Amino acid sequence: MISRRKFIRSSLLAGTGLFSGSAFGLFNGCSSAYDFTKPEKKHKYVLADIHNHTVQNNWLRNTPVGVKSPMLASFARDVFDKTSTAWQSSYEAGVDLICTAHFNLFDEWITMPTDPNPSAPVNTFRMMDLLEKELDGPSSRYAKLIRTPEDFKNHFNENYSKDDPGYRIAVLHSLEGGHALGGSLEPLKEFARRGVVLITIGHFYNKGIMTAPNAFPFFPDANSLPPHQGLSSFGKEVISEMERLGIIVDVTHASSTALNDILNVSTKPLIATHISARTLGDHAYSFYEEHIREIVRRGGMIGIPIYPYILSNYANINQAIEHGSLREVVRTIRYIIKISGSSKNVCIGSDFGAYIPPLTDMNCLCQVEMLRQLLLDEFGSEEIIEDILAKNIIGFIKNNWKRNI
Repeated sequence: MISRRKFIRSSLLAGTGLFSGSAFGLFNGCSSAYDFTKPEKKHKYVLADIHNHTVQNNWLRNTPVGVKSPMLASFARDVFDKTSTAWQSSYEAGVDLICTAHFNLFDEWITMPTDPNPSAPVNTFRMMDLLEKELDGPSSRYAKLIRTPEDFKNHFNENYSKDDPGYRIAVLHSLEGGHALGGSLEPLKEFARRGVVLITIGHFYNKGIMTAPNAFPFFPDANSLPPHQGLSSFGKEVISEMERLGIIVDVTHASSTALNDILNVSTKPLIATHISARTLGDHAYSFYEEHIREIVRRGGMIGIPIYPYILSNYANINQAIEHGSLREVVRTIRYIIKISGSSKNVCIGSDFGAYIPPLTDMNCLCQVEMLRQLLLDEFGSEEIIEDILAKNIIGFIKNNWKRNI
C-alpha cells in the first residue's frame, strides 16, 4: 500500500496546479481596515468566533519548509487563503472574541519517522508563541490574549463596553487535532497552563485517538495499522484528562462511531466548534440530528462555520464558490434551533483562514454586519442575534473553562 508521504509528495505539484488554475479563482481576502463598511454603531456584542485560524500563514512562513522555500508559503497564502481575519478591521467592526485554532499540517500529514510525531507538542507551542508575539507587538492596539478563566470572566464583566478605551478583542488559544499531543497525555498539563481553552481531539487523520471522516484515504506510515473504529482507549484517557484539567472537548471531525463513544465516556458539556447538519449538507463531516440534540441536551454548544460548501449539497466546490453565501449559514442556524429547541446553544465557528472556499458575500471577519442583518431579518430579535453571534459562547466558556493545574 502506498504511504501517506509518497502520496502527498506525488500529488502536491499536481494539486497546486489544479487549484491555482481553476478552483479558487481570483478572490482576495480582506487585508486592511478599508475593505469593509464600518458599522455606524458598535453593538455591545458583535461576534465571538470560536474557531478561526488567525496565524496560519504566519506559521507556514516560519516552518523549516517555509523558511527554506518562502515561495511555497506565499503560494499557499495567495492561492488558497480566500477568507481573512485582520486584527485592525475586526477591532473596528467591534468583534468581541476570536479563538485561534492552532493546526500544524506538517505534524498531521508528514509526521515521520513515527506516527504520531513526538515533536508535535513542541511545534504547537511554537505556534502559540507566534500568536503571543503578534499580540505583544503592534496588534496589541486591537487584541489581547486571555490566559485564564478568571481573566476571561473579568474581561466580559457586567461593565463590558466597546466605548471603553481599553476595549480589545479577546483572543484565546485552542488546538485543532489531537496530533498536537504527540501520542502522550503529558503535554495536556502545559497546554492547560498556557491557556488552551479547547482541543478538537480529532482532525483529518486518526492519530490513535479517534476515527475521523475520511478526508483523505488512510495511508499507513511507520508500519502503523488501520485505525480502530471509534474512540480508542488512549482517546478515552485524553477526554478524561482534559475534563480533569478543565479543557473543553471539541468533537468536530468525529465520525459517527467515534461520537457515540465520546458521548458514552464524557461527563462534561461538549462543543462542536464548526459542523454542519447532515440533513442540509450530506457530508461525512456533518452531524446527525440525534447527535446534535444530545450535545445540546447536555448543555453543549453547536458552532456553525461560515463555509457554504459544507453547509449545503453543492455538486462540487466550484458551484459553492459561484453561489455559496451567508444564507446557508442562516439556514443552518435556523435548522439547529428547530431540531434542538434552543437558540441558546448555537454559535459561530467561522473556520476563516483555514484555506476554505470563499463566499459570494463575505470574505473577511470584519464584514460580520452582513451576517447580523440576515439573522435579524430571519429572527427579528436583537436579543436572539446577540446570543447567537456572541453571548451564547461567551457564557459557555465562562461556565465550562477551568484551569485545574
